[in-house]
Amino acid sequence: MALSGVVSHVFGRATVGLLVPAMADDLELNDTLIGALGSANMGAYFAGVVIVTFTAGRIEPFTLLRAGIVTSTLGLAVIGTASSPAAVVIGTALAGLGGGGIWLTAPVIASEGVPASRRGAALGTLTATMGAALIGVPIATTVWRRLVGDDALWRPIWLAQAALSVVLLLALWLLVRARRTERVAAIGGLGALRQIHGWKRAVAAYVGFAYMTSSFANFLGRALESDHDFSRTAATLAFSVMGAGSIVGALAFGRLSDRIGRPATMATVMALSAVAGAILAARIPSGAIVVIAFLIFGGASFSFPSLTATFVSDHVSDRTFAAVLGTMTMFYGPAAVIGPAASGWLADRTGNFSATYWAIAAIALTSGICMATMRRRDGVAPQAAPLN
Repeated sequence: MALSGVVSHVFGRATVGLLVPAMADDLELNDTLIGALGSANMGAYFAGVVIVTFTAGRIEPFTLLRAGIVTSTLGLAVIGTASSPAAVVIGTALAGLGGGGIWLTAPVIASEGVPASRRGAALGTLTATMGAALIGVPIATTVWRRLVGDDALWRPIWLAQAALSVVLLLALWLLVRARRTERVAAIGGLGALRQIHGWKRAVAAYVGFAYMTSSFANFLGRALESDHDFSRTAATLAFSVMGAGSIVGALAFGRLSDRIGRPATMATVMALSAVAGAILAARIPSGAIVVIAFLIFGGASFSFPSLTATFVSDHVSDRTFAAVLGTMTMFYGPAAVIGPAASGWLADRTGNFSATYWAIAAIALTSGICMATMRRRDGVAPQAAPLN
């Protein structure tokens, strides 16, 4: 079950930023078009969220999860056989569409029956699995390229991910039995969301996160090669560093939120993400400091989606969870679509990625301020969950 998030967030979304330098060289993509790839992925992800939100009342989350994996797998296969920019856009859109079905249902299943005092840890573990994959994919990519002597290899990597997704789908179908969930409400998400204290600030923070996360990794490989003089191999392995940080961060921040509250923890991770963006924007001539920025960003930002899901779970009933999280993601969607396109346009206009990452840092900081001004009202006593 935990591996399902790998398909939605690593195989589909993060791999675009990892492989896009080679894809751009092969297909002659400029940064505006690269931004369009990210926007297509996130726009389709948003569509997937809408579909899941309005079908959750009739279809079990586990069924929707498997349908999402099927759709994402098809998208990965399309990218892996693409010979034109249009085909890549179609493939990334299919991967995003399936990703929406995966991520809106995986937290529901993972947190079913988990007490409020342990939900942060449970969903943090789900996110940590994605971090482990983010370490493995860049390393495997680098090894594969060296074995064949081709730093521009990219299509076989997408096809390998499609094959692994098929294996996961078979395992879910044959080996996993999920009990029927009580989270069946498919409407009324906005009404339930408005009952949450400070819901407007929570939504604003989530919108800021959407812009940041859809842009940061999408251009990371390109920014490292052009602005920071990283080699293709070093830029690829940078994603592994980010993945290592995400494992530690997902586990640590999930548990921290059980102790000090979701809003304070969410404010902290967005402030740290802003620091990482500022380091890249400043174009500091130190590879070590830039690597620290990846580590910080991975540790902080990758925990935000699970923290948001836990924040929602703390405030609403099980029956309205999917509808409320889906409603929040409807606000998230437009920002996630605009982010890559705007970031690519900025890079083409300025000739580097400094303005792109300054904008990311400013938006992340604003999101942190939104959460920092919220009072703790998650119903979890500060010392309710021991760290062990």
